[in-house]
Amino acid sequence: MNQKPKKRKEVEAIDVPDHRHCEICGRVVPPNEKYCSPKCEEKAVKERKSMERFRKIWIAILVAFTIFMVIQILLRLQA
Repeated sequence: MNQKPKKRKEVEAIDVPDHRHCEICGRVVPPNEKYCSPKCEEKAVKERKSMERFRKIWIAILVAFTIFMVIQILLRLQA
């Protein structure tokens, strides 16, 4: 089958001032800042703490499972 290559739309170059976007809500912020407001910064701190807690719990579950499996293997070798 003959498929025609898709033509890309040409986009005009627009001079955009140097900026970043808030890591939480996506609003435009100056290049030296991460968040647009203290509220977003607070939310980011809460999310970071939550992720750290989740990661620690997940590691604890994996360690407990590994220990459980090793104990099971050792018990089977004894029998």
